[in-house]
Amino acid sequence: MIRRESQVLVAWHPSDEFAYTLLAPWKTVFDSASWERLMVRSIVPKLQLILQEFEINPTNQKLDGFYWVMKWASDIPIHLMVDMMARFLFAKWLQVLYHWLQASPNFEEITRWYLGWKELLPKELLANQNIRYQLSCGLEIMSQAVEGLEVVQPGLEENIVYFRVLEQRQFEAQQKAETQQAAMSFSMDYMSVKELIEAHAQEHGLLFKPKPCRRHDGHQIYAFGNLSVIIDALNQKVYAQTEEGWSLVSLQDLVYKHHSSIS
Repeated sequence: MIRRESQVLVAWHPSDEFAYTLLAPWKTVFDSASWERLMVRSIVPKLQLILQEFEINPTNQKLDGFYWVMKWASDIPIHLMVDMMARFLFAKWLQVLYHWLQASPNFEEITRWYLGWKELLPKELLANQNIRYQLSCGLEIMSQAVEGLEVVQPGLEENIVYFRVLEQRQFEAQQKAETQQAAMSFSMDYMSVKELIEAHAQEHGLLFKPKPCRRHDGHQIYAFGNLSVIIDALNQKVYAQTEEGWSLVSLQDLVYKHHSSIS
């Protein structure tokens, strides 16, 4: 049965509802493994091609191809659908948003564009953590632009998903480590500086963790309480963001500036 259906779909194009009408009723009949093989063999490659050719154009957006793909959102296994969306749609979507933010844009217009795309996504995709992460990265670079910060280009230097996981693992490892170095100076190496700042934050009951998708001059931006801070590994210095820009600070400055920001 699966082989016969696959042969029928050789010349099929996603703009034709024939395949969906033919296959959708069989989803509950096939076992999950057989259904996934059919999707991988006959449907997913053609939907990937549609997304590869799909153009993100805020000034003249054509959505036919997008709708052809979304029609299958409830029937293709979610991990396959999410992988397609991340690689062939959101990669372009984030790049378009990044370049738009470089051109002194109307932020209200960008916000409407962002919300419009979010509303287009079916509920099963919006409920997926990886899709929500893609949207949050878009929202993050929008926030960077609104705040006048350097907007980090998605995918630049390293894959942002990998970077986020790596930073989180480093942070968790530091939490488990003994941090008895509060009296040491900033002449220590990069990881020790991070440990020292973490210990100082814990001592004062403050949060210290990386901000996902946030960088400045190539450095990861961290939250220290209400402050944004970066660590210059080469020069072994710590900077906090102020109204005037990024300023060199000491441990005592960090706590003082945090409390000043909420007073």
